[in-house]
Amino acid sequence: MIRRQLLPCKYALVLVSLLFIGIHSILGQEDYRYGYIVKANNDTLFGRVSNRRLGPWGGLHDKIKFKGKGLKKRYAPKNLIAYKKGDSIYRTLILGSSPEFLLLKSEGPVSHYHYYFEPDPASRLILDIDYFQKGNGSLIRATQGVFGLKRKRLVSFFSDCPPLVAKIKNKEFKYAFELVAFYNEWKENQKTY
Repeated sequence: MIRRQLLPCKYALVLVSLLFIGIHSILGQEDYRYGYIVKANNDTLFGRVSNRRLGPWGGLHDKIKFKGKGLKKRYAPKNLIAYKKGDSIYRTLILGSSPEFLLLKSEGPVSHYHYYFEPDPASRLILDIDYFQKGNGSLIRATQGVFGLKRKRLVSFFSDCPPLVAKIKNKEFKYAFELVAFYNEWKENQKTY
């Protein structure tokens, strides 16, 4: 009788052990993908790049991690011009007064970027903010969180495109990417509008 009761306990012990091993391996993983970094001196190094930790206690790295050709190093935004991780390209741009990594969403006469941040590192919640840039000009914030687009600022930013200004004022667009797509198409085909 005692032997029958111990047998399920053994399986439960093995199951719990495997669960803890699985959680430990998830917590220790970095999200490395193949890509490259472009250093401040324009050297390009190819390898694997990580900018966040995986798992329930993951989050963004303060400095990206790079592994390639025997090199294992961390880089802050001030040390890089750009990096690519998988299919995503990040550029170092000035936000406020400090350099930050921003994800390039689309490029054209107006480029669209996402800035990722953790408002409270303990919560590991990652938020993003949309930014626009014309040419090499300064960045402007396009959204104001849950309140949507910064319409007054965007009317001024897109003042050279009257059809888009009218659509912004009439609240025809809800998302930042729609504005960028419209403006970039309009710049290429002004005669058709």
